[in-house]
Amino acid sequence: MNGACNLSIRPMTTILFTFIAAFLFALVATPLVKKVALQYGLVDEPSDRKVHELALPRIGGVVIFFAFLFPFTLFFLFNIQNTATELIVTDDHLTGFVVGAIIVFLVGLLDDIKKLSPAIKFGGQILAALAAYYWGFRIGIVSIPFTDGVSLGFLSLPITLFWFVLVINAINLIDGLDGLAAGICFFVSLAMLFVCSVNNHIFEALAFASLAGSLLGFLRYNFNPASIFMGDCGSYFLGYTLAALSIHGSIKGQFATAMLIPFIALGVPLIDTMWAPFRRFVLGRKMFRADNEHIHHRLIKMGYTQRRAVLMIYILTIILGVASITIVHTQNDTSALILFVLGIGLICTVRFLGISDFFTMRRITGWARDLTDEAGISHGRRSFLNHQLTISNSGDCNELWQAVCNSLKEMEFDCAEFSYFVPEPSTIIKNTKQNFTWQRHKNFDPGTLTHNCLLKLELPLHHFEKDKCLNFGTLLLIKDIHREQAGHYTLKRVEHLRRTMVSTLLKITPPF
Repeated sequence: MNGACNLSIRPMTTILFTFIAAFLFALVATPLVKKVALQYGLVDEPSDRKVHELALPRIGGVVIFFAFLFPFTLFFLFNIQNTATELIVTDDHLTGFVVGAIIVFLVGLLDDIKKLSPAIKFGGQILAALAAYYWGFRIGIVSIPFTDGVSLGFLSLPITLFWFVLVINAINLIDGLDGLAAGICFFVSLAMLFVCSVNNHIFEALAFASLAGSLLGFLRYNFNPASIFMGDCGSYFLGYTLAALSIHGSIKGQFATAMLIPFIALGVPLIDTMWAPFRRFVLGRKMFRADNEHIHHRLIKMGYTQRRAVLMIYILTIILGVASITIVHTQNDTSALILFVLGIGLICTVRFLGISDFFTMRRITGWARDLTDEAGISHGRRSFLNHQLTISNSGDCNELWQAVCNSLKEMEFDCAEFSYFVPEPSTIIKNTKQNFTWQRHKNFDPGTLTHNCLLKLELPLHHFEKDKCLNFGTLLLIKDIHREQAGHYTLKRVEHLRRTMVSTLLKITPPF
């Protein structure tokens, strides 16, 4: 009986010792790393994308990395024997975790010291993920509510790599305000520490305890106003560690909750990261170029101070962490699904702060309309293409003009005039002007309308061929926009009409 009690108490004592040891190491080591960084100029300079105004040390991740390893080093140096450390020694996955952690940490550190290209950074992340995958950190089953889970088979490798890269870059991108990334990872570590402890995953519990302790010690200097940043070496290591431990901690867990726990707990940075490329695509920007439109940037633009913005995201992270813990305790598929939906809904509500200015129902409808028009699905586009085909098949100017008038009627112009320069063969080129006119309504008189109510377009019908410019005349279009607004695609279709007229006139006009 007493022996059984010892086995249950001693791992928890070891977890507490691990947390305190990592915390004290980070608390003492951070000022030392600050001095080294300042001495060698390893600082983060202010820029348009960054909110700090002074150059600050950017290799705080060195502290987090070594503070995380410190408690485990003590276990082996002093040959501390207990149930927890025995589990660490016998766990075959430890080698893969350490190898991947060293790779991703060194890649981040090199980037902090000397900027690396995106390809090298991405390659380093993939290499670390491959090492972890080789030693057993892999997503083999995807949990789906109301089922026993779906085996991924050959898809296990790409999905595992995607998970690692996603979490690593999520933590890296969210590291934009003092204490934001460190605080989020701290609360996520606490949530995962509790989950692993109650499920008797001692190795993962110790790792999360060490991570939480190192982050809490580092936050003493990283919270607003920060005196040091973690840099890429810190954010990469944190992302890798959370990705690896969340997978390993879920291997023996319940299918229905296995991957929902880390996904919900890491909800803020994950959704922000996945949303960023889509947001940039919609706005016509490069999808993977850094910008200042992440959730923390949006909160600052809305007038919140750095500290308040960070605290708001902390609260959201705590809520999501509690939700993930609740999932474990309910151990019920329906409850898991409901909490998952609520978590995503909460995240999307916050994300709405950053998309309400352009992701509206009116704009969504406009994008859908543009897509149908570009694809030739809409009736207006199909009808216009038919008129274009008729113009192209015209045999003379009269047929051409008739087809053009039908197209202008479809586009709801009120009147038009085509001044056609008919070339005549001669040793000296001379043109004879021929006018064609059209009105949609017989009583339409543009002279009686105010100037600012008329849309007037005068289009030159020119064709450039080598060093020679062929001038076929001009096309004048008039529309009363006071009575009827121009359509969404009027100007675009007018240009298509002009080009079709020029190509047709090339065919029907006698050679110069």
